[in-house]
Amino acid sequence: MEQKPPIACPFDVDVHWETAHLSAPSVPDSIGTLRRQIMNFVSAAPLSASELTDLEVAIGEACTNALRHGSPRGEYDKIRVKCMRNESALVVEITDSGNGFNPGSVKAPAAAHLPEGGMGIYLMRRLVDHVEFEFKTGTTVRLLKYYNKN
Repeated sequence: MEQKPPIACPFDVDVHWETAHLSAPSVPDSIGTLRRQIMNFVSAAPLSASELTDLEVAIGEACTNALRHGSPRGEYDKIRVKCMRNESALVVEITDSGNGFNPGSVKAPAAAHLPEGGMGIYLMRRLVDHVEFEFKTGTTVRLLKYYNKN
């Protein structure tokens, strides 16, 4: 079977995307629920068990960051999620109400001195194919995972 090359940027092509929209109050109890709902959508993608585990960790980190750093009004803020998949890729966007930050300032931790926290963005970058940040009305982290990259 001939494999199609991965699309360069999934938003630049006119293809059908299956989508799901989720939203939850920005409270700690919402993180596990959101992660499970996202993984229900993600699990239909043609990914290995290892890739699904990596995605679950990356999604959990993004949701936790939205709660900790992107919810200035606490429980009055919402974490919004948009999940998309097509024949080539999966995209999960997690949006919070925060003002943003400089993604370029987030460096990989030194192996000899791994911090107890603050590794979420590093882990996201290691576990998915591409991570983007957008700062408009709040902060959006976009996690991109391609399938069939052979």
